[in-house]
Amino acid sequence: MSLMLLGILNQQAAGGGAGAFDLLETVSLATSASSVTFSGLDAYTDYKHLQIRAVARNTTTYDESVNLRLNADSGSNYAYHSLRGSSASVTSSAASSQTSARISAFTGTDQGVNIYAFLVLDILDYANSSKNSTMRVFTGRGKSSGMEDVKLNSGLWMNTSAVTTIEIFPNSGNINTGSRFSLYGIKG
Repeated sequence: MSLMLLGILNQQAAGGGAGAFDLLETVSLATSASSVTFSGLDAYTDYKHLQIRAVARNTTTYDESVNLRLNADSGSNYAYHSLRGSSASVTSSAASSQTSARISAFTGTDQGVNIYAFLVLDILDYANSSKNSTMRVFTGRGKSSGMEDVKLNSGLWMNTSAVTTIEIFPNSGNINTGSRFSLYGIKG
């Protein structure tokens, strides 16, 4: 590896330069919770995009869909697309005029205690108040039976307000103890 490449990687790891990821906040659940919320996002003026990385489980017996709301908006202002690969099958879905954006599914308690779903969620241009907010999501989960799945999702919040609050919550049950959510800022 060249010294120039090593220098670039070191600069980005230290929070320098455009495109660098800086850890802003982490929520680790010591008890189960109905949702995880990041608020006061308008204080992060140095960043162009936000990213949430999570490992999580749900308290329901079976896997449960997970949703996102921005700025506590529960109106029918969300749309999403989903592409899912599981074993040898591929499925897709889409919805509009929703009260939240479906972003993932978290592993249920029927799986082993050490099996978590992962989530990488990008909210692009979150502070831009001249366009609707968009998001892209990459998720996956393993199963004790060995069957895994992976999803690529996209979401749209049909509102031009700058994003100041992100809430993540399951359709039913709670987000289980031991789940962790980390919020990163991405410089432009």
